[in-house]
Amino acid sequence: MKRPEEITRADSESASIPAGEAPRDPAAAADWLQHIAEPRYAWPILLIFGVALYLVNLGGYPLYTKGEPREAVTVFDIVHGGGVILPQRAGVEIPSKPLLMHWMAALVSLVAGGVNEFAVRLPSAALAIAGVIVCYFYVRRLFDNLTALIAALILATTFQYLQAGTGARVDMTLTFFMEVAFFEFILMAEGLTRRRMLLYVAIALAILTKGPIGLILPGLVAVIWIAAEKRWNLLRAMSLVRGAIVVLVLAGGWYLAALIEGGPDFFRKQILAENLLRFAGGADFHEGHIHPFYYMELALLAGFLPWTILLPIAGVQAARAPRAFDPRLKYIIVWVAAVLIFYNLPQSKRGVYLLCMYPAFATLVAIYVRQAVVRPEPARACVHWTARLSGLAMLLLGGGGLIALAMLVARPQEFAGLLQAAGIRAPAFPRILTSTVAGNRVLDLALPLAIVALGVLMIFTRPRIEQVVLAIAAAMVFTTVAVNVVVVPAIANTLSLRDFTDHAMKIVGDSPLGYLGALNYDVAFYSRRTIPIVSQRNPQMPEYLIAWRTLFNALPAYSQRRFEIVITSNPTSLDGTDQMLLLRQRTGSPDGPSKKPSDSYIEAGISTTWSLFESRRPPQPAAAAPPPIRRASSPRNPV
Repeated sequence: MKRPEEITRADSESASIPAGEAPRDPAAAADWLQHIAEPRYAWPILLIFGVALYLVNLGGYPLYTKGEPREAVTVFDIVHGGGVILPQRAGVEIPSKPLLMHWMAALVSLVAGGVNEFAVRLPSAALAIAGVIVCYFYVRRLFDNLTALIAALILATTFQYLQAGTGARVDMTLTFFMEVAFFEFILMAEGLTRRRMLLYVAIALAILTKGPIGLILPGLVAVIWIAAEKRWNLLRAMSLVRGAIVVLVLAGGWYLAALIEGGPDFFRKQILAENLLRFAGGADFHEGHIHPFYYMELALLAGFLPWTILLPIAGVQAARAPRAFDPRLKYIIVWVAAVLIFYNLPQSKRGVYLLCMYPAFATLVAIYVRQAVVRPEPARACVHWTARLSGLAMLLLGGGGLIALAMLVARPQEFAGLLQAAGIRAPAFPRILTSTVAGNRVLDLALPLAIVALGVLMIFTRPRIEQVVLAIAAAMVFTTVAVNVVVVPAIANTLSLRDFTDHAMKIVGDSPLGYLGALNYDVAFYSRRTIPIVSQRNPQMPEYLIAWRTLFNALPAYSQRRFEIVITSNPTSLDGTDQMLLLRQRTGSPDGPSKKPSDSYIEAGISTTWSLFESRRPPQPAAAAPPPIRRASSPRNPV
């Protein structure tokens, strides 16, 4: 007599056979493929993939985007006595999101001995790897081993998942706990688990990561699926009362404590601005991510690359060899559709918002790719052209990398000219890229060659669909390692304000310092100081100011004459714009310092050229009254 799990798996296998046809042996797939899809081989393979994709050189480059230092300064404040319930971001503002990711990064920092780039990025990287392995085991329970392995490989190597998994942001933490919540519900509904509380713990932790959305989306998908399946009796088996208590205690307890500590400011920032106004918009909503209704669909197609190329194969399989529309497949479709439609509604739209549906979308594609493995005939022509197109893309990618390497060595001036033509005008970038390449010569050559070899195989052989999947996954691993070891460090070292901040803090010493009109998170993180925001209308300016060049240039001429530029930062955009300035009040100005700065400081004010990978950073409103300046009690952690 078969065990229940064997019965459900057999049902899943037979569900993939078109109606009216005799079932085919699932072992039609190659023996080696079935072998590596077994758990004892699959999860170590996925772990190796995850380490290569997410941990290689994770802390080997400075923070250089707007989002990473914004979260890192909160972690620094937690570690250095700023509080656990509601620490101030950079010492001057309330965080925009709940703090689970920051607590995790703070724990890593305490173990690692300080807050640095690796520590603040590790929670995202570790949870990205965990999410891939969790996806495999959940999909295996719901469908079969091969579908699970394909789904996990697809999930691990999508552009959007890779980006979120290597940055110090809250998105991957939210995705992991929502993934667990989504999968736990369908396992519970299908009788594949006796667990009840893991669903609610995952929801509570998702809420502690990014707010009520951690409850809204899993609840919405569950209600739609229950209504579609007419499974209302399931509500009695879900231990809703006990689950609600778990969510209220874990998530609601923090919100209550933060509301008591932060008062009306916390309510306005995290409840109104970050949730209600972000969704509904309004006169008080000022957000830079306003996009048309169809933006999220385009963002999904772009973020799901390179696997978007498999969507025609999945479509052909679904049309020509339709799978039985069983409750589990319905749930995956509802998960994808509900999240996509939900995020089309708010005014504020970002592609990363869709990340919590990537496990479902990867599973949906994997279901039909697995069907094409067992029954290749319906999509044979589509697989053929997909292999050719993916092979051509690999040849272009690997060949382009080899050509770039050759030009960097033999024709550096011509290469810099090509970058200029492409809009990359940060003067230091070609030099820093050349230096980074020189430090990794073997890897720089081996990885593009491996990608070219995979492209040749895809073009000049007739690979099966499973070979196409493995080749694309391998090419993504090689590409990601090359990007993380060479390209991203070169960009980061070109764009980061770390060196500017180090130099500025040596000049400033213990003198009073403020931000002119706008907080800068890079400076806040690398200075290890709490620096107040001051307005140009403030008659009592500190001796030194840090300001964006665009903001300084917008001041009236008489205000500009009050200051001298001590040092100028690198441009903080790859197009060579957006510099940061260290200003000092001129000697003899009405409110200026009584002594002239040292000539050595002025001579040291040579502009180091850097730029920023992200878009320009909008100024933040000036604080009404500057808080007192304090110095961090511990020195900066060197990277």
